[in-house]
Amino acid sequence: MTRLSDNPAGKLRCLSIDGEGAEVVRLKRLGICAGQHIRIVQAGDPMILEVVGSRVGLSRRLASRVTVEPLPLVETSPSLGDVP
Repeated sequence: MTRLSDNPAGKLRCLSIDGEGAEVVRLKRLGICAGQHIRIVQAGDPMILEVVGSRVGLSRRLASRVTVEPLPLVETSPSLGDVP
């Protein structure tokens, strides 16, 4: 588990949001909530994220309130047509 702001790129799952009040409400309105998948498009300040099919800009300060984990890599298996 790491903070969203500490990740340079990749696909992540939101585990929790620390704090309360208007900033937490704003994050939830952007679609950033527990269980949601997030893709970091561009690190920096602001960070560019893809959430629920939309791109959003998020300050590193707000991103530091979000605890995430990396999504596991999806392994592909051969299709039935490839089996001899």
